[in-house]
Amino acid sequence: MADILSQEEVDMLLSAVTEGDLGSDLPAPAATVEEIVLSTYDFRRPERVSKEQLKGLQSLFEALARELSILLPPFLRTAVHVDLTSIDQLTYDEFILSVARPTSMSIIDMTPLEGRSILELNPAMVFPIVDRVLGGKGSSLSAPRELTEIEDRIVYRIVLMVLDSWKRAWEHLVEFKMGVSNQESDPLIVQIVAGSEMVIRVGYEVYIGETVGSMNICVPLMVLNPILDQISSQVHFQRHVSEEAMRNTRAQITQTVGRAGVTVEPILGKAKLRLSDVARLQVGDVVPLDTNHEGPVPVLVGGIIRFLAKPGRRGEQSSVQVMSVVRE
Repeated sequence: MADILSQEEVDMLLSAVTEGDLGSDLPAPAATVEEIVLSTYDFRRPERVSKEQLKGLQSLFEALARELSILLPPFLRTAVHVDLTSIDQLTYDEFILSVARPTSMSIIDMTPLEGRSILELNPAMVFPIVDRVLGGKGSSLSAPRELTEIEDRIVYRIVLMVLDSWKRAWEHLVEFKMGVSNQESDPLIVQIVAGSEMVIRVGYEVYIGETVGSMNICVPLMVLNPILDQISSQVHFQRHVSEEAMRNTRAQITQTVGRAGVTVEPILGKAKLRLSDVARLQVGDVVPLDTNHEGPVPVLVGGIIRFLAKPGRRGEQSSVQVMSVVRE
């Protein structure tokens, strides 16, 4: 049976606690205050992506920027450059509040990863693209507005091009089968995860001719969790190419390209005929050209004017002598 303390013993213990004298036979504390390492942790904003994982993500999304810089110029028929500007960790609510209204938001299915992401195209990027596709110069609007049905279809095509570039940039890591599940203009009605969930926001600046727009990608952290270890491991295995190796590679590429065959076409002159005259042409007919024999003639290389030359003969063959180089 356990001993029961008397009232006198209880008073002695309370007195010892008050005076701070509990005796020297008590066990020593496991660690002093100086030995304990404390770190700040905000439960509202848990940081769950390491620096190595962020470096891996930066490398992957920079590859996406390079892919888009190659893919978009032929489609828009103007110079396009895409720059990665930021990769941030924040909550989904913070991302939604940072997005302009109205805007163009596409909800992306991330198969084979479980979950969805968001591709947001700012109006400053969307309307110059729409204007270029419809035959304009790529002008932006003074005040943003919601997209029409035709404009929405044009943006949908751009979104598919972004997804194709995303697949190619990440193909060594995961084989995506992405698709657009929905498109919205109001960010407040788009809810792919809970507001407190952490997401990765990837920001781009897109230069289209003389205009500048922005593009944002929002990927929930829970979607990336299955491949985060692979993303961080690729940082250790990135190959660093020396300057000498780069020079040798550049020389080999130059040599290979130099052996490529191209068509060279001196244009001695042009003629403009009616279709009825062309239909009556027969063998032996002479078609006068608009050539000034005293001036140089253009020489096309691969369909582009590269030289100006003087026509003549060399032996039994017709030839031209290059007089100047045409630089764009």
